[in-house]
Amino acid sequence: MFSVNFAKAEDFEIIKKIANECNLKGTLNFLEEIFMIAREDKPFGFISMKEENNNAIITNLAILPSYRDKGFENLMVRVVLNHALDMGLENACVNIPFYKDFFCKLGFKEKGDFQIVKLKEFFGE
Repeated sequence: MFSVNFAKAEDFEIIKKIANECNLKGTLNFLEEIFMIAREDKPFGFISMKEENNNAIITNLAILPSYRDKGFENLMVRVVLNHALDMGLENACVNIPFYKDFFCKLGFKEKGDFQIVKLKEFFGE
């Protein structure tokens, strides 16, 4: 059974471990909203976002290699975008080069170094 939940402060070490195993570069900021995905209470990925100027900025997406390309990236993006929509945000943007093509396939449009989507359009509203 799979679950997606908000990360708690005690999850930070697990998140750092996943980030290291995924060769994630950059810093992790626990002031951002972080969702973790787990199978039978064993976390294998996370996504983080922050709010900036009424936009959701996806700052990190990390899924352990053995779970990639099985739809979990898509699920995590949908969870965080739904959360952003519930917060009343208008757009979402991302700049994660490893996932650039993935986000474009989801409907994000390229704008400079970023991929951007209007949240209501993403969910067909």
